[in-house]
Amino acid sequence: MSLYDLRNVRVSHDGRTVLDLAGLYIEQGRTYALQGPNGAGKSTLLSILAFLNAPHAGDVHFEGRPVSWNEPSLRVLRRDVGLVEQHPVMFSRSVRENVGYGLAVRGVDRERRAVLVAEALELVGLGHLAEAYAPRLSGGETQRVAIARALASRPKVLLLDEPTASVDTQNRVLIEQIVAELRDRGDTTLVLCTHNRSQAKALCPEFIYLDDGKLVTRARTNSYAGLVTVEDGRKWCRIAEGFRVPVSACEAGRVQVSIDPEGVRLGKPSDTGPNRGPLSKVRLEGDMVSLSVELGYPLHVQMRVADFKAARLEIGDMVLAEISPEAVECLPVR
Repeated sequence: MSLYDLRNVRVSHDGRTVLDLAGLYIEQGRTYALQGPNGAGKSTLLSILAFLNAPHAGDVHFEGRPVSWNEPSLRVLRRDVGLVEQHPVMFSRSVRENVGYGLAVRGVDRERRAVLVAEALELVGLGHLAEAYAPRLSGGETQRVAIARALASRPKVLLLDEPTASVDTQNRVLIEQIVAELRDRGDTTLVLCTHNRSQAKALCPEFIYLDDGKLVTRARTNSYAGLVTVEDGRKWCRIAEGFRVPVSACEAGRVQVSIDPEGVRLGKPSDTGPNRGPLSKVRLEGDMVSLSVELGYPLHVQMRVADFKAARLEIGDMVLAEISPEAVECLPVR
């Protein structure tokens, strides 16, 4: 069953179209990864799904009914949606009161509220901090409280905007476990916005890719035309002079290859050999760092922030790109 149905939805700002969706369908009870580069329109889409901002054109249906973008109708619809932002704000109250705030505003009686709050805190593993002063929690604990606050009202859909981008490793793992449990239950539709490709693959069976405000079938990074040859008993795809990648499942000839940005390691270059070039771009994206290496064509790489800091890389550094064969996919060109 379709929970959301977006048709010809368009949003423009200052003469620029930031979101242009011919059709997007989100099924009830499914878990989706929302991905794309910075500026792709992800936050704009989340604001529409949360019924916070109306599109400038097009129609949005929720549970088969058209959405009326007037405040009385939106107040009702927002009760079915939980939105957890990247940097949630805690009220100057206890954890228990923060989680139960929305329920209190909606008039849920005290006894029922206590049950829902306890269940939500148990799910995120913070029952022992129920009476703690919420503004003094760590960043990871704050994010988990925000998830509990969203879940306490039993929403039909939970929207998570980079929930692990600013948390430590322990809390990242715990948040991923929460998402996995909700996914396996199947009673809440999940949309997880994340730059972390490995996280998305591990947690989400469905993907929504945005690029320049439009839906694309897959991320458009690291896609090249090349020629597969056999050298020293191994197959290589030559993309440019000094840029070649290992392939195993392709026959010799012209191919189209794609390389997973997380399947590339950057190290110190040797004196000779392929895949050496200057680091040309470094950009923070959530809890990942996006980099580009110039190898005749730009090769995009993703690293965790901690790994990037440990590598001590700077723009202009000469690096060696070590590409795992498992990170390479290729299709023959017909």
